[in-house]
Amino acid sequence: MKTIFLPRKTLCLCAVLACAAVCGALLTRVKPQETVHAMIPAAVREKVELFEHSPLNKKIFAVVRADTAEKAAKAATALRQELTDANLVRAPFTPRPDFALELFYALPPRFTEQDALASKQILSPEYVSQKMRENYEHLLSMEGLLLKPLIAADPLGLTGMMTYKLAALGAGTGLDFKDGFLSSSDGKTLIALYDGTGEDSFKRAEDFSRRFNAIAARLGDNIQAFYLGGLRYTAENISVIRADLWRVTILALAALAAVFFIFLRRKSALLIYLLPFVILPPAALVTYAVFGEISGITLGFGSVVAGLSADYSIYLFFALQKGQRSAQETVRLLKKHLLCNFMTSALCFAALFCSSIELFKQIAVFSVTGLTCALLLALYVFPPFWTNTDEAVSVPVFPVSPLPKKWAVGAACAALVFGAWGVTHTNFSGDIEDLNSTSAAFKTQKAIFDEAFSQAANDNALVFVKGSSVENALENNEHASAFFPAPLAAGGVVPSAKQRAENAGRWKAFWTANRTQYARLLIEEESAKLGLNPSAFAPFWQQLKNPAPDAFDFTQIYNPAVQLSNGAFAVVNVVPNTAEYEASAKRAGAVFVSGAGLKKELLAGVRGEAVKIVFLSIVFNFLAVLLVFRNARETLLCFIPVVLAGGFTFGCFWAFGVKVNLFVLVFLPLLTGLGIDYGIFQVMKFRSAKGDRIIYPPAALWTAAFSTLAGFGVLAFAKHGVLFIMGLSSFLGICGAILAAQFVLPALLENKKCVR
Repeated sequence: MKTIFLPRKTLCLCAVLACAAVCGALLTRVKPQETVHAMIPAAVREKVELFEHSPLNKKIFAVVRADTAEKAAKAATALRQELTDANLVRAPFTPRPDFALELFYALPPRFTEQDALASKQILSPEYVSQKMRENYEHLLSMEGLLLKPLIAADPLGLTGMMTYKLAALGAGTGLDFKDGFLSSSDGKTLIALYDGTGEDSFKRAEDFSRRFNAIAARLGDNIQAFYLGGLRYTAENISVIRADLWRVTILALAALAAVFFIFLRRKSALLIYLLPFVILPPAALVTYAVFGEISGITLGFGSVVAGLSADYSIYLFFALQKGQRSAQETVRLLKKHLLCNFMTSALCFAALFCSSIELFKQIAVFSVTGLTCALLLALYVFPPFWTNTDEAVSVPVFPVSPLPKKWAVGAACAALVFGAWGVTHTNFSGDIEDLNSTSAAFKTQKAIFDEAFSQAANDNALVFVKGSSVENALENNEHASAFFPAPLAAGGVVPSAKQRAENAGRWKAFWTANRTQYARLLIEEESAKLGLNPSAFAPFWQQLKNPAPDAFDFTQIYNPAVQLSNGAFAVVNVVPNTAEYEASAKRAGAVFVSGAGLKKELLAGVRGEAVKIVFLSIVFNFLAVLLVFRNARETLLCFIPVVLAGGFTFGCFWAFGVKVNLFVLVFLPLLTGLGIDYGIFQVMKFRSAKGDRIIYPPAALWTAAFSTLAGFGVLAFAKHGVLFIMGLSSFLGICGAILAAQFVLPALLENKKCVR
């Protein structure tokens, strides 16, 4: 370093800054991504993805409220027209006048064994007599002009079988539509369901939100209109994350500036302050190159990496302040310590990478890349700039005395009890909803929406039957149907090609010449009594003999087949949310998903991931520190700040009623890495060794701690729930670790003298 970097220190620094600038320019072309799939354990990810294919989940829910039912109906109709005219939504299915007749002609390919049994029951003199009288009364009514074609084609009312099949699609959902809208009891709140146009994306979500709000503003005074659904969640999260990125970055830089002016006070120390600008763009690009995308939350984690990465340079900066050694000698003496700190942090992120949560893997790659860059800069680029003794200034000293041994042991025990109580009583949330961050207006609007839909969500579940193609999934769905208490409704409306052929054959087999002749005699007999012309029912006899082609596309009403991310397909069925149906799905090899069950599975998956990550981070770090110290006692002592900080953090979670989501998992391995770094610092300082091993003052540890707090703690000011919990956890954990390292650990290092 002396012969290469020192004479060329300015050139090296310029090269580093140029590289960072190029990476930053390339990063502007990268669009952050955000999907809930990347935030959940692999064990639950499939069910979450399937749950998103709920018939209602993909819908856009447009809600209109007014002070009168008339105003609400008028506004909802106007909103529908403007949304469809602007091509923001697909026009909802509207039955044509001959829709009932189309249903009758669609029956033969959907004529099941149950339909055949029901048809035998209606071929009785009593039923035919009653049905023909009803037909006669309908023909005499005002609606007779509309019903005449249907009565002529279906005098026995077989169309009812098709309407029953359609109704079964939403059986038990509690959704009652009126004039195309879901209406509240007073008619003042109307909800319309739409399919969006185009693919889901950040850009589309923002565009839809802007254009919808513009249309809603034109509906008039005292009219409230808003929308909910996946697009709304996307738009809400985008705005929150973008605002957080700016807020967190500015606060982190301001906090690091405060640390600089309090502890560093040298122009050359500004290099430490510039670290985030140098290391974060390359880290983001490497992460993008590895995963093909990068999350906005991963970018938000940059402030954390900035705080961690400053430690290496801070230790070297303070060591060089004594001016007793050259930069080369100082780096040689500190290299082992810095490499140990880097190794513990990297191993914690390695434990995070072993998680099945995709976002955690991104954070691990992002952080290790950033820390590697920071370590290389600290060892090979920055030291020559800090050997100029002309700039030397006094560094603030914070004299601290460790607690007496008895007090230290008591404080440690209290922290452990506090933490144990906190772990068992903290409110851990497995709700996917807590991974989203939404505005206060959204929460108010969703409460209105939940009044209509919450009961439907609780009472119903989804059954998914998968296949390699749409046709294969439909066939598998029909096979699985036999395992359930009632046939799966999707197969009754959208059967496979094989099933349509079987049903059509069953129709022909049922309407034999004898049975057709018997039905004709019954109908003609009743027609004579009522004065109806028997020849008027010629379309019915034609349909029995030669069924019309199956021309109606029922996927306009309900498309049960969805394509999954792996290229496979699944058929979605709405079923009652009962243990019987769940057991039936298991026997049929189908996937049963309910909202409440998914929350429980997600929480269990999170706890499993937490145990794995913490176990791996502790094992990795224990082995690494043991390799460095080659002393089991000193290795265990290094973990004291980790354990006490964990107890302090979870105790505070309980004491302050913090609702903890699954992203506290990011904090757990980080706490191990951070806490053990402070433990290593103190053990190295107090261990019996040559005095020249300890060449930095106590202020170095405080500066490193505060710089890390500057990076971590500012996340607590984020509005996004994920970033907030990571920030709050880190703030509490770092505070607990530094206090344990400064006041408790020294008291437990018996007969060790601190080398000042």
